[in-house]
Amino acid sequence: MKKIISLVILTVVSVTFAFAQSTWVNHKADNRISLKFPNEPKEIVAGTLAAHDKDSITYVFTVVDFVAVAGIDSTALAPMQDSPEFAAQLKQGMNSTLHNVTLSDFKIGKWKGHSSYTSTGINNKDKSQLYTFMVLIGNKMYSLSTVVPAGRPTAGSDEFFSSLALTN
Repeated sequence: MKKIISLVILTVVSVTFAFAQSTWVNHKADNRISLKFPNEPKEIVAGTLAAHDKDSITYVFTVVDFVAVAGIDSTALAPMQDSPEFAAQLKQGMNSTLHNVTLSDFKIGKWKGHSSYTSTGINNKDKSQLYTFMVLIGNKMYSLSTVVPAGRPTAGSDEFFSSLALTN
């Protein structure tokens, strides 16, 4: 009986260590949004941060201010943000920058009362999976994406997306 109990305890401890993620790093994007990365993210281009975890998953966070990039404010965005045409434009914009990636159509939803968009994709070269969640708050689009190498678990990806929070 002692052997069985010891074996169970050893198994639980081993599984806990095997699946334990290092402490995630809090990141406050602005006065509206915060999220967590598996480690300290680095800015790869203006407005875009990225980090990698031990499983080679890439975590990307981007903030797009529609006023700054297109001269469109929240009043102009409001009537179109839940339309299939707007979602199709988001997909088209991503397709123009993501070479070798086939994206699914964006699904329109709500996140804490704000318009949100989700999509998945596959890189046709290396078969990595792309998962994207975007939320439009006012005139800013907050985009979270993960790139998961083929055959890797998505647990870190799930934690990244669920860490998104409104800060006020």
